[in-house]
Amino acid sequence: MTHRFAYSRSSQLLTTARQWLLIDATGQRLEPLAQQVCKVLEGRHKPTYSNIVDMGDHVVVINTRKMVIPEKKVLWWYSGHAQGHRHVYAKDFHILRPTECLRLQVEFKLPQKRDYSDSGKRVEMFKDRSPLMDRLSRLHLFPGKDHPYAANISKVLEAPENLYKSSADYTPKEREEFVKAPDCRVRKPQALYDWEELD
Repeated sequence: MTHRFAYSRSSQLLTTARQWLLIDATGQRLEPLAQQVCKVLEGRHKPTYSNIVDMGDHVVVINTRKMVIPEKKVLWWYSGHAQGHRHVYAKDFHILRPTECLRLQVEFKLPQKRDYSDSGKRVEMFKDRSPLMDRLSRLHLFPGKDHPYAANISKVLEAPENLYKSSADYTPKEREEFVKAPDCRVRKPQALYDWEELD
């Protein structure tokens, strides 16, 4: 005889189990993509989210080389020593290391401190390592479309922004199906009545 809590226990395990989610970064901007990745790493996309339980999933981001990087964005870090401040433009850094821009942006956006419960007391569930390092260990970035986690992927997430095609990418058939704009060119004013016919 099956115990009456067996089904609830299995559904609970499926709810709390870590999933592997895939995101394609082709044509995506850095900021919205980092926000979506942080949301999944913290587990905020789940209806059972709680700030005292680490419920985040694994995130595999492919095609990070094809991300859109702002021209004036500056990445900086500090070594902790005197004159240890370093900065570099993100577009130049992205050419050398195409995965590091997204990793640094996600690291800056994730909460840096330990998690707290509603009562304000520190949760001691992360004694060995910080939750930041634990969440970053579940982030897997790849500059191309090839990755070794194809067997683990359970769901493909939609990118945060819609990709718009250029006019050269549309086929002639799709161009014919476009909604025709009304003719708004200035025309010569025409008389309401033909006065010669009225006489």
